[in-house]
Amino acid sequence: MSSTSDLAPPPKRDARLLASGALGIAWVVFPPLAGFYIFYDLADIAAFLSTDTSRGFWAYVAVFAISAGMGLLPTYSQAFLGGWVFGMQTGLGGAILGFSGGAAIGYMFARLVTGRSVDGWIDRHSRGRVIRDALARGSVRRTLAVVTLLRLPPSSPFALTNYALGATRIPFWIVMLATPIGMLPRTAIVCFLASAAREGGATDILGVYNDTPKWVLVTGIVVSIAVIAAIGHLANRALDSMVGVSTR
Repeated sequence: MSSTSDLAPPPKRDARLLASGALGIAWVVFPPLAGFYIFYDLADIAAFLSTDTSRGFWAYVAVFAISAGMGLLPTYSQAFLGGWVFGMQTGLGGAILGFSGGAAIGYMFARLVTGRSVDGWIDRHSRGRVIRDALARGSVRRTLAVVTLLRLPPSSPFALTNYALGATRIPFWIVMLATPIGMLPRTAIVCFLASAAREGGATDILGVYNDTPKWVLVTGIVVSIAVIAAIGHLANRALDSMVGVSTR
């Protein structure tokens, strides 16, 4: 009969991995809920930023970068605010600066919190490791394309994507190059709609929704499906070639 001293100690919990999981959950849940605040208080925020448009613009960019990077507010509502207050061109420029800064902040914060814990967890699961290496450890061209695709669809959660890119240690320069390329189309649409709605006399978000062309909604759905299909195709091809069996 073995004594209690012979029993192996229970495995230690990875505190960093637990913190990484908590951060991931927070960045999934919080931004969509907080985004309603901007729409709810749109008139008051717009009035504040319009008091001094020069200072208001840079305040907008700074708050956009920090709040998006820390997973406090989503990019779509802040881009809408930029188009609403500053117009299409200036609002789009401010939004690009804002989410680019937010991408840098979110990426570095995710790296700080997760360290190598998420990468280590993936390494212990062969299927996840193959997919990660195929998408994120391949050629520069492929990795750049994948990150751009992740940023492209309107349904792509900004904070969670920052988390994934930082946790899997995608090269920082690729993240900073792919982010504005991928997010430019959807951000331009949001800024255009906000600017047009404001010029058309809309006073609240309900009026904007009623005036949104249906093709915009259809395009968002089609792009999202195409991105998911493209990434899935890359993953399946990598698995087929590397493990020698079909994953479909």
